[in-house]
Amino acid sequence: YFDGAPLLNVPGRTHPVEIYYTPEPERDYLEAAIRTVIQIHMCEEIAGDVLLFLTGQEEIEEACKRLKREIDNLGNEVGDLKCIPLYSTLPPNLQQRIFEPPPPNKASGAIGRKVVVSTNIAETSLTIDGVVFVIDPGFAKQKVYNPRIRVESLLVSPISKASAQQRAGRAGRTRPGKCFRLYTEKAYK
Repeated sequence: YFDGAPLLNVPGRTHPVEIYYTPEPERDYLEAAIRTVIQIHMCEEIAGDVLLFLTGQEEIEEACKRLKREIDNLGNEVGDLKCIPLYSTLPPNLQQRIFEPPPPNKASGAIGRKVVVSTNIAETSLTIDGVVFVIDPGFAKQKVYNPRIRVESLLVSPISKASAQQRAGRAGRTRPGKCFRLYTEKAYK
């Protein structure tokens, strides 16, 4: 059918991504995720935005509130942090905020960063320029059907290895990056 048709190979561009695991399983992945964002923001000396994966709207809104409170409590020594939620039911004009630039660096040299807190909607469908750090708690909501009571529900469950690789790849889209997996290497394997 396609005899003689030219075959084109378009390789995807990716940069190296360093992957870090937690030494012990995290009891509260939301708390661990917020702590990791704060550590990256305060300790990483390279500029770059953060992409944090969470499971749903409620969790995302809660994380944004807590991050804002934590950064406000740290005072003027740390750079500004802009927290942007991303989930499918968010109006399109608010989804577009992920493409806004990060806050400027402070005169003291403190780095301004943007953190996009997203469901797995950001796993495949888009590239957010400037993302260098990915935080992956290892969970997503999955649709589950219970035939006994004939009800479909969303359950928070561990992601697949393929999803974990996809999430890590988000850090290396535009330059080398780092992925912080909030689970052990044993759990990944």
